[in-house]
Amino acid sequence: MSRSKVKGEKLKVEQQKEKKRRLFTFYFSRFTEEGIALIMVLWVLVMLTIIALNYLGSSRANSAGTRNLKEETQSYYMALSGYHEALQYLMSDKDPGFDLFDTDGNFRVDRDTPPITGTKSVGDGEVNIRITDENSKININNVQPERLKSLLEYAGIPEEAIPELIDSIEDWKDPSSKETHRLLGAGDDYYESLADPYTAKHAVFDVPEELLLVKGMKPEYLYGSKDIKPLLPLLTTFGKGGMNINTVNQDMMTMLGLNNFEIEAVMKQRTAEAGGFTFVPEEFARLGFGATSSGVLRIEVTARAHMKGPVSKVVAIINRQPAGGTYKIQTLYWRESAENIRG
Repeated sequence: MSRSKVKGEKLKVEQQKEKKRRLFTFYFSRFTEEGIALIMVLWVLVMLTIIALNYLGSSRANSAGTRNLKEETQSYYMALSGYHEALQYLMSDKDPGFDLFDTDGNFRVDRDTPPITGTKSVGDGEVNIRITDENSKININNVQPERLKSLLEYAGIPEEAIPELIDSIEDWKDPSSKETHRLLGAGDDYYESLADPYTAKHAVFDVPEELLLVKGMKPEYLYGSKDIKPLLPLLTTFGKGGMNINTVNQDMMTMLGLNNFEIEAVMKQRTAEAGGFTFVPEEFARLGFGATSSGVLRIEVTARAHMKGPVSKVVAIINRQPAGGTYKIQTLYWRESAENIRG
């Protein structure tokens, strides 16, 4: 083969290599640019998706919060409306000295006026109104130790805890216990030694829940547990004394020593037809029962705007007294549920 021919073949091979190199460089360059662009597009899509999801979550949370606020507000004003309905009912009473808690658990101002207590539907929600007589409970501020002992025993509080509770309750409301306290009771030295120190009140209880501050008192004693009946429904600090036989509940009658036959006789008299007791038979009077309403009444209203929505509760204790053909209403106590307190 001639030299010129060999050079031609070499040149041809070199040209083919150069052509392949340029082609590879072109494809590689094109692949790299498109790959980077694709990655950037994917990252942008990821970021947009995250932003969209965050916005969606925030919108849903805001919508839920707005809905909850709306339902809380609605239920709160439904509870207030129920409270005013109860006030109007109590002010329609023709005989302020007579009230009746009937066998169906309804408070009646008289035998003829239908009760308003119980649960009723309002739109998609419901309102429950309950009225009780504070004179159907034991006033912790003037209860005698013997009756207090009977109450604690009836509730099922352990026998060994009762003497300490009685002495501590008496010390709490006794002004003289600043200097000395009862054998099993407690003075300021005990309460000041606690992890969260405070002093004894040395004055009457403002509300029954204040008992939780007293030495020996446990939440399960006040609110009840599996083996203990709750004390709270049986206690008051507002009643005027002399339990009303027309409004006292069956638990209280049992605690005070009435047998099943006597309780049945009382409940038969407390129907709308019988109209309750106008005077107290001797066997009941000797136990401390009266038949006159004190006018100190508890109104409890719970409401919800929707069946699965938040619940609002209003609790008020009022003193209803006759005044020139109508009534004067004095609010002694007011509490709203925590759902309604917004910071």
